[in-house]
Amino acid sequence: MADNHVYIITGKQGEGKTTLLREVVDRLQHTGVKTGGFIAEGTWKDGQRAGFSLVRISDGESFPLSTTSPKEGYFKLKRFWFNPETVRIGNEAILACLNDDTKVVVIDEIGIFELEEKIWYRPFINLLTETDKPFIITVRDKIKEEVLKKFGLNNYTFFSTGESPSYLADIIIRSI
Repeated sequence: MADNHVYIITGKQGEGKTTLLREVVDRLQHTGVKTGGFIAEGTWKDGQRAGFSLVRISDGESFPLSTTSPKEGYFKLKRFWFNPETVRIGNEAILACLNDDTKVVVIDEIGIFELEEKIWYRPFINLLTETDKPFIITVRDKIKEEVLKKFGLNNYTFFSTGESPSYLADIIIRSI
């Protein structure tokens, strides 16, 4: 399906995928590489993931994405309640990369919901089929093979959370 080069940051839950991704995006932007999409910043409570905020890369604005506590107007998937307005904002942030001068698209993360064709599934498919821009995505170790198969990813490079952000940024810059 996809010929885009996909840089996949893998690791276990809470192992630092988003932290590494944020550092790579900062380095790319510092060198003048326009990035688009979003980062999902997690919150923890009592040693467990309590929710996420979506940080839109284009302007750094943060939006409440999900919580483990029921919230009016939110919809439930597994143990999380999602803000439909923020899901819309995330979808728009991904799709905006189709027609602008973004060089690298960032999606934090492609996971179980996308495997079930929910949350970021549709805009991710649109990007894979309508552009050849490279992507950086985060994926949990335990489902990375499922993600490769589901989305037909055949041009990819894995990076673990222990990698240097400079090393990863340099590889991406050389490829664009």
